[in-house]
Amino acid sequence: MALRPLYSKLLFALGLGSLFCLNTAWAAFQEPLLINQIVIDPRNPSILYAAARPQGVLKSTDRGGSWRPVRRGLMNTSVYYIIVNPKNTQILYSATFGGGVYKSENGGDDWFEVNRGLGNTNIHALALNPLQPDRLLVSTSTGELFKSDDAGRSWNPFNEGLPIFPGDVISTLLIFPKDPGGFYLAQGGLFMRPFSSPAWRAVEGNLHDDIITAMAHDSSGRAFYAGTINHGLFKASLGPDAASAEPMTVRSPLHWKPVGGPFQKQQIRFIAMEPGRPAAMYASVVSHGLFKSSDGGSSWEAINSGFPELEVESLAIDPENPKFLYAGTHNDGLFTSRDGGKTWNPPSKIEVEPLKQIIASLSGPSPADQPRPPQDAPPPFFFKCNKCHGWTDALLNQKATYWRVSPNQRDWQPTVRRMSPGAGLTAGEQEAVIRFLTAYGQQRSGAPER
Repeated sequence: MALRPLYSKLLFALGLGSLFCLNTAWAAFQEPLLINQIVIDPRNPSILYAAARPQGVLKSTDRGGSWRPVRRGLMNTSVYYIIVNPKNTQILYSATFGGGVYKSENGGDDWFEVNRGLGNTNIHALALNPLQPDRLLVSTSTGELFKSDDAGRSWNPFNEGLPIFPGDVISTLLIFPKDPGGFYLAQGGLFMRPFSSPAWRAVEGNLHDDIITAMAHDSSGRAFYAGTINHGLFKASLGPDAASAEPMTVRSPLHWKPVGGPFQKQQIRFIAMEPGRPAAMYASVVSHGLFKSSDGGSSWEAINSGFPELEVESLAIDPENPKFLYAGTHNDGLFTSRDGGKTWNPPSKIEVEPLKQIIASLSGPSPADQPRPPQDAPPPFFFKCNKCHGWTDALLNQKATYWRVSPNQRDWQPTVRRMSPGAGLTAGEQEAVIRFLTAYGQQRSGAPER
């Protein structure tokens, strides 16, 4: 909307303090608010967290009635995933694009990096084993997987058996936590890895010609759903039968059948299953909004009344009252439903940080007045890199934007080579920037011991 930037500048000029509030009358005039994910505290459904851009993380303690930012310590405003430790819900993990993984031990009030061992901090997917919540798995933008067995203190490669993926990938992870369980990874294809297996292997089946964008299984663990980029939604049976008490495990091959609905040739953004009701599910379809099925996908209804846009990015279902739903959109923030999705309304209040304040906070980790050895200085042509984005490090940054990159430890070759044409780097300058950022990131990689 054309009025958004002008209205934001007016708010900054008035000096409205460290936070200001949005209500339904103001919402149309604010900067876009993208909600990538919403999660509910499994022990207290009154508490919710939203992974947002550019606000980082938002928190509600009143079942979505009001929200406030909780991003102290986060040096990245593009938070993609949040996971709550189900055995200690004060412990949270957030995955960012460019800043790696952050951890909170006090319900989101404070965050610190947990990136030691990650070779790439552009995180595409994050998963946690709910039965062993110190074990986490991440997939990165270059298709590399890393696993932590110590609550994020260290990460180790977990790529055995996977092919090398050229360029950026779309990734989604699914864990079957009960032994003999394992992992499913959708990344250029579908792969499986039982807990007892030393390597990943491709899942045989009939989805080889499409990219999987979303995965879910029903509450019984017997039905497996996959959303695709071009051909809608598919379903496979994980058997042996619904009455069996045996825990499900990953398996191959899988026989996929198209799921009925008005989106067979559309892109599925996410699939959400209602707790305790195997046949109740939701699907978000790119450019078409949110749909609901009560019969395992045989029939669907659109549930978009109250949304100002049809780009629904995220959904959470209250485990105590499944008629309580929480949705996040691409530009217009958060919405709640108290009638199972028939109608949607924005929260009564959202506290947000002004954009200028967010930008200023991203220059914290390396103040300019701190002495630095000469070898820390970037090469003279490094200023070209600021044509594409800013940096969270004051020594490197020359651009006022909330889209900033943290110069932490990672494989910089894909990023710099993708950036080089727009930045105008020569081949020699490109390689020099890669060497500089690699050395600089290794020096900065030490995270506090917890």
